[in-house]
Amino acid sequence: MKFDIWTFLFQIINFVVLLFILKRLLYKPIREIMEKRRGLIEKTVEDAERAKKEALELKEKNQEELNNLSELRIQMLEKVKEEAETERKKVMSETEKEAKKIIEKEKAVFDIEKSRLEAGLKDKAIETVSIFAFKLLNDIADEELHKNIYRRFLDELGEIASDISKLGEKDETVTLDLITAYPLGAELMEFQKIIESRIAKKVNVNTTIDKTLIAGVKIRAYDMVYDSSLASQIDALKLRLKETV
Repeated sequence: MKFDIWTFLFQIINFVVLLFILKRLLYKPIREIMEKRRGLIEKTVEDAERAKKEALELKEKNQEELNNLSELRIQMLEKVKEEAETERKKVMSETEKEAKKIIEKEKAVFDIEKSRLEAGLKDKAIETVSIFAFKLLNDIADEELHKNIYRRFLDELGEIASDISKLGEKDETVTLDLITAYPLGAELMEFQKIIESRIAKKVNVNTTIDKTLIAGVKIRAYDMVYDSSLASQIDALKLRLKETV
């Protein structure tokens, strides 16, 4: 094929014209598109970086909050444990106090019951002793023993007469009740004579026989009683035993 310089030059000119036309018509828009695309890509990258950064910051913040929550949970657990321990100690203390009160109450009831039983046993023992003594003295007592006690009673009549005189100071006649375990004969006259001489007044004596006295006599004058019988001595002994045993 024969080379044609003019054809070659014409093609070159056409190519240059085409490039010029393409530059004028396409390069600038394509460049703008490319610039926009590059800007969009850069913006997308920046947004992605920013989103990544924000995600990392959010992750760190969430992690910090998680750490704070974990620490708060630990603190709350410790607080709950302390409160539970405090409540347990309080309940234990109240339980111990209540148990102590119950024990003290039961002990007091036991002591009262024990004292009551002991007192009952003591009273029964004393009553048994007094009944035994009463029966024993009742079996061995006789009129002779009665007279001996009566004579000793007459020896103490001075003090009794003094008390009767004070009580019947305004009375012209004094009335006495004489209770005796055995009948009195001449002894009654002797008694009346002695008492009248001591109080210097007329004395009326009402006599009553009471076998429960065992031996001895008892005088009732106004609101006072003078008892020298064996029965009264047994009662006095029983009273002393109750006070001392």
